[in-house]
Amino acid sequence: MTVRVGVIDYLNVRPMYYRIEERLAGRDVEYVYGVPTTLNRMLVRGEIDIAPISAIETARHADILSIVPGLGIATLGAVKTVLLFSWVPDPVELDGQPVALSDHSATSVALLRVLCREYYRVTPHFLVRPQRLDAMLAEAQAALLIGDDALVEGTRRRPLPPRGIPYLFDLGDEWLKWTGLPFVFALWSVRKDRRAEIEAAGIIPALYESKEDGLAHLEVIARTYAPRLHLEPGVCLKYLRDLRYDLTEDDVRGLRTFLHHALPQGLPAPLTLWAPGWAHPRPLW
Repeated sequence: MTVRVGVIDYLNVRPMYYRIEERLAGRDVEYVYGVPTTLNRMLVRGEIDIAPISAIETARHADILSIVPGLGIATLGAVKTVLLFSWVPDPVELDGQPVALSDHSATSVALLRVLCREYYRVTPHFLVRPQRLDAMLAEAQAALLIGDDALVEGTRRRPLPPRGIPYLFDLGDEWLKWTGLPFVFALWSVRKDRRAEIEAAGIIPALYESKEDGLAHLEVIARTYAPRLHLEPGVCLKYLRDLRYDLTEDDVRGLRTFLHHALPQGLPAPLTLWAPGWAHPRPLW
C-alpha cells in the first residue's frame, strides 16, 4: 500500500527533504504538498501517513499520532517566518482590537494567543483570514503571517497605503524574551496505525539521511529557492542557518512549556516517540 508523505511547501523544510526522492526511488511512496493547516487535517483524517505538522496539532491528537525522534523545526529567538505586523508600536495596545490570523497556521496562531493572554495581558478580537498582508491590515490592527510570505514581507518591509510601514514583531523572539526557551513550530508526526507501512518503506532512515545531507548543502538550497521568493540567496541562507532541526532536550523543554500554556486542559494522551525497530511508541517526557 502506498505511503503518503506530507511536505510543507515552504523553504524551511527543504533541508529535511533534500534529495529524498532519490533515496526512496522505487518505493511505493507518494508526496503530498500543502500548507501546515492542510497537512494537519490530512494526517488526522488518515489521508496522509507522515508529515511535518503543527506541533500543537500533534499534541491535540496524541492518541493517534507519534513523533519521529530527532526531527523538528524550532528556533531559539527570531524565526523570521512567524511575524506579527502591527499598526501599533506595542502589542499591549492591541487589547480589544481586531487581529487577523493566517489561515495557514495552527501552532503560530496558538502561540500568539498564549502571548496575548499571558505575556502582553491583552484580549484582541481575533479574525481568521486568507494570508494576504494588504487585505489583513486593511481590516485589522495587526496581522499574523507565517512561512515564505512572512519571510518575504519581513525582508522587504514595504509601505502599505495609506498608513505606511507596519511595526514588526517576531514571535520566536517574543517567546524567548518571555520564557528563555526555544520554540518548536513543527514535529514530524506519524499515524500510529501506519507504523508498519512507514517502516517497510524506509521513510524515516531516508529522512535522517536527507536532513544530514540538506544541512550540508544549505547554500545550494538557498541559491536554488531564492528566485522563487525574489529574495537574495544570502537572506534565505541566513534564515535556514538560524533554524533548529534536531528536536533537542532544550527544544522539548520549550515544547512542554508551550503546551502547558496552550492546552491547560491537558492532552488526550501522552506524547510519544516512535522510530523503526521500536515495537511500541515511547513517552516523550
